[in-house]
Amino acid sequence: MSEQEGFRPTGGRAKGGRCALCGAQAKLTKAHVPPKAAFNKGSFSWGGTTGDSRLAHGRPRLGGASLYAHCEPCRASTSPRDDEYIRWAYSFANVLLNSQWKGQRTQVEGTLSEVRPGRFIRSALAGMTALAPKLIDSHPGLIRAVREGVPSPPPEDIRFLMAVAPDGAAAIVEGAHEGLAVQMSLTQDGSGRRMTATVPTISAVMHFPPFSLLLADRQLVSSLPHVDCTEWLQLGVEDLADVQVVFPVVDLPRTTSAPVPVSMLRFNEARA
Repeated sequence: MSEQEGFRPTGGRAKGGRCALCGAQAKLTKAHVPPKAAFNKGSFSWGGTTGDSRLAHGRPRLGGASLYAHCEPCRASTSPRDDEYIRWAYSFANVLLNSQWKGQRTQVEGTLSEVRPGRFIRSALAGMTALAPKLIDSHPGLIRAVREGVPSPPPEDIRFLMAVAPDGAAAIVEGAHEGLAVQMSLTQDGSGRRMTATVPTISAVMHFPPFSLLLADRQLVSSLPHVDCTEWLQLGVEDLADVQVVFPVVDLPRTTSAPVPVSMLRFNEARA
């Protein structure tokens, strides 16, 4: 995949603090989100708020998107599962880049043979805890399932969603767990008046080619084009399966002047 540039509209994280996987106060290790070998080692710029309260991109730095998030024991037990994420990333990249239909497809479909979806989803979710460290408080069962790696019942109120991001899409990783977004729309009485409503923000976003991965409140699922893959948690990290997939290709509009939270944007159909 091509080198990526991107942002996350929040600040950095200290080297010491609370582990996002076990809750212990500890010296934290750096978590690459997504795994570094999954094309996450190019130029990346974290976004944040300036002294005069403006959202702005930070200085781009080489080395990919990473945050201090996990204690050493949690890193040692969960990071080996990144091999499955990396395997999938290279498989999908090969399909996107070396196909006669390159740049023409609005969805990617096929069968993933003898893969470990329970391992893939836990690798992705471990990265998402770095973006949304309060998940351990609101969804301890989910984080336990990520940490322990055994077959677990999927949560009902928060869902893991997946789509394909095309080569060249801007990489965006973001955490906004338990936030609220204001949506405006026209009333249906023809008066031209606007009404507002609040909805949950997307808890975690890893829109990083070749994948677009979200962790979102169930009430948002129908408004997003991604496929709900939360049921993969019912498989353990060593369980093999053949998985039929039909993933839409999606992208986000470019916001070059300042970082904009993903919950304020709209995923569009794209081609890959």
